[in-house]
Amino acid sequence: MKTVKAIFVFIVVLYGALLNHVAKAQEMSTTSVAAMEKLSTWVGKWKGKGWSIDQTQQKTEFTVEEHIQLKVGGNAILAEGIGRNKSDGKIGFESLGVLYFNNEKKQYEMKSLTADGNQASSSGKINEQGQFIWGFDVPGGSIRYTITLGTDAWHEKGEFVMASGQAFTILEMNLTKIK
Repeated sequence: MKTVKAIFVFIVVLYGALLNHVAKAQEMSTTSVAAMEKLSTWVGKWKGKGWSIDQTQQKTEFTVEEHIQLKVGGNAILAEGIGRNKSDGKIGFESLGVLYFNNEKKQYEMKSLTADGNQASSSGKINEQGQFIWGFDVPGGSIRYTITLGTDAWHEKGEFVMASGQAFTILEMNLTKIK
């Protein structure tokens, strides 16, 4: 009889722990979805043009298309971008990024990959003006991107920020929502 009681108590405790775990997981998902809803205006197809400067100070103009989708129940954004050199129409860059809200760290995080094999892990935030700012460290400083969205307009500025704090614009894009 003691064995049956012990098994019953074990099952009740296990069931309680499971319910607690499920409740916490649902709470975290709700927090994540609420954070991602702040970026819901990103979703759609965007098209436009821009320019970038490489390490040799060579400026390249390009056209760009971005396809932004909300995924996994609203917990993440999948961003696919492709840029074509304005001079010859050839693909100049191709990227894929997954953006999500890290509930434990209370911040946005992004994993991005490019067709040339580069990858980055970065963090981001929404500032007081409603701009999304994200970036990552590189030798000698960091790269910082600032995204400003209007109703159907996307402006993105990329900067190389030296360790001293001095910033140089290395990219600018202006896109229009087409879908």
